[in-house]
Amino acid sequence: MEFEYRNITKVPPTEDELRKIAKLGGYTIQQLLNTKGQTYKKLKPDLSTMEEEEIIAFIQANPSVMIRPVLMDNSHVVTGFKEEAYEEFLHRNP
Repeated sequence: MEFEYRNITKVPPTEDELRKIAKLGGYTIQQLLNTKGQTYKKLKPDLSTMEEEEIIAFIQANPSVMIRPVLMDNSHVVTGFKEEAYEEFLHRNP
């Protein structure tokens, strides 16, 4: 299987990519944040006052706040490490 590895801390996701990940996963942009991660806890953003575009900009400026890893193709996405979901994804995409 071919894949593209990307270190999002060096090449942050674009707005379009974040929107695609959220749409494919059935998430809101806010749900792409790893609220249990150290970066998030250190920065303590007040999400209740942030519009979607501000959250996108926040993720782009601080990509390590995003749930990782992200495994995706043009129709499916798996966020975080979920072994069963990865197996299902990989078997669907030989």
